[in-house]
Amino acid sequence: MLYAIRNEEGRIISLSETPQEGAQPVDIRNKEVLDFLSINDEEFSAEEFLQQSDMSVARIFEDLVDVLINKNIIMFTDLPPMAQKKLLSRKLARNINRGEENQEIHEEKSHSFLIGDDETL
Repeated sequence: MLYAIRNEEGRIISLSETPQEGAQPVDIRNKEVLDFLSINDEEFSAEEFLQQSDMSVARIFEDLVDVLINKNIIMFTDLPPMAQKKLLSRKLARNINRGEENQEIHEEKSHSFLIGDDETL
């Protein structure tokens, strides 16, 4: 069961799996819930949606791993070798994909003798 919080106009502005003050129970298949989740296709397929969202979820996990490594909570070498290889190859592919856009930014930054936290030597 989901619980919806609505604004003054009655539109859903938040969903929760736990009851909240002012929230009302709603069915996951409710059109307003699907609209809120941007799943407003008449022929919605949960399986298709999950397959399409896998890429964005994968990116979230990659970013999470980066945050954990940057905060020294885990070390990259703590990950299994196959996970290390996959993360490195995806990071390389993203950098290649950024291409000339990042190249221009890097050229602008290269005029400075200071290096930011997110830059490498």
